[in-house]
Amino acid sequence: MRRADLPALVAMSRENMAAIILSSWGEEWKDETLLDMLLDQRVDTTVLDGEDGIEAYYCVEDMDDCIFISSIQVRRGCQGRGLGGRMLRMIEDQAKSDGKAWVELCVQSTNERAKEFYHYHGYDLMYANGNNIVMRKRLG
Repeated sequence: MRRADLPALVAMSRENMAAIILSSWGEEWKDETLLDMLLDQRVDTTVLDGEDGIEAYYCVEDMDDCIFISSIQVRRGCQGRGLGGRMLRMIEDQAKSDGKAWVELCVQSTNERAKEFYHYHGYDLMYANGNNIVMRKRLG
């Protein structure tokens, strides 16, 4: 990620997540929360560029036994083209290479589409954490 990518990443996330955050938490989307994460030195952000600019991105954090996906977003006009699955494979390949036992993420309880997507890609529901659901995929 380059600093110049920040406005596009924030706009993409806001478009994808504002209604979900409002329905899950009853709170308005805050760009500052995402910016804090994107600028956190412990978070590794990877951007996927296409012909029309940034198409998707993901953020991961290296935990003890796992990689934690902090954010994964695909621009609305680019959804349905396999970018989400591609990013999950990239994350999982890196986690295996680093000797991690699993990949973990949180998804808002009201985000049915995302829960189905992750389940399709082998992620299991682990437990609820407030209005988030923790999902995990054990790596072979």
